[in-house]
Amino acid sequence: MDMFSACVRRLGRRWRAPAALVSMAALGFGGLGGFAGAARAQTPAAPAPLVVGIANFGPHPALSTTIQGFKDEMQAHGYVENKNVRYVYSDANFTPSLIPQTLAQIVAQQPSLILTVTTPVAQAAVRNVTNLSIPLVFAQVTDPVKAGIVPDWQHGSARINGTSSVTDYNAVLSFAKTVFPKAKKFGVLYNSGEVNDVAAIASLKEAAAKAGLEMEATSADSTVDVPQRASTLQGIDFFYAIGSSLIQSSLPAVASVTDHMRVPILSAEHELIRKGDIIAVAYAPSYESQGSHAADMALNMLKGVKPSAMPVYRAVPGDYKALVNRHKFKVLGLPVPASLDSCNCFVN
Repeated sequence: MDMFSACVRRLGRRWRAPAALVSMAALGFGGLGGFAGAARAQTPAAPAPLVVGIANFGPHPALSTTIQGFKDEMQAHGYVENKNVRYVYSDANFTPSLIPQTLAQIVAQQPSLILTVTTPVAQAAVRNVTNLSIPLVFAQVTDPVKAGIVPDWQHGSARINGTSSVTDYNAVLSFAKTVFPKAKKFGVLYNSGEVNDVAAIASLKEAAAKAGLEMEATSADSTVDVPQRASTLQGIDFFYAIGSSLIQSSLPAVASVTDHMRVPILSAEHELIRKGDIIAVAYAPSYESQGSHAADMALNMLKGVKPSAMPVYRAVPGDYKALVNRHKFKVLGLPVPASLDSCNCFVN
């Protein structure tokens, strides 16, 4: 036994692990360490993009421009579409009964915020979006107070606020006096059966008194009435077309009368002036600005500001955009004021 033990001890002292085996072991453990280091160095996954819903009443150039103004302002603040923000769009094709379905499609995408475009969509969102954690922003709403969307002009509700497209008639008539410096009297038609039209006439009357202008207002109940009612507006220096669906859709009929009287039309909508020689001047808040200010409000809400802590945004003179049909002035035998020469607002 002693001899066997001695032999074992001698063999143990003489044996050494082969160098190649040592190197392989070192490489093996080093490799594992390298893999662990690589795992630690991996870039964290990028956060999911913000989801913003856009519920629109239907496809229309004015509404599309408002939506683009919203997106442009969001991008100016770092929210780039298809990069760190994803927009979920749906519209009701101007069918009120489809608005709840439109909103449901958007809510299913779990948005962080929803932009509602037009009064009926905003009203439906308040009723149908039951997830109270989703803030709502509206645009293209004339009077959100009368529509029951917000409690007053100084505060949004607990969950919705936005931008109003209500017209500042003081700004409109101030501009009108610049464009028609000799004007003393203007005419206007309205639909007496439309609440918004009646409210507009009341506000316009107050603004006319402040501007030192005489206003002659006549009601029209249908498009058939428009030419005859327009012909009663005698002795006017310009006709002001309020943002009434009845009056705006009847402007070609109005123009057939006012052209004969050699009286220019000032419109509260921009669209028709680009389509022909019906309107001399258009002056109204730009659709882009309405979307842009709605985005500013949305950004505040995303930061945690309560809708009720902000006033409803109403257009200021700087939001207004003028368009002038120089050819129409020429046809009517009217001079274009020199003050407009550098306005960059001519459509022809």
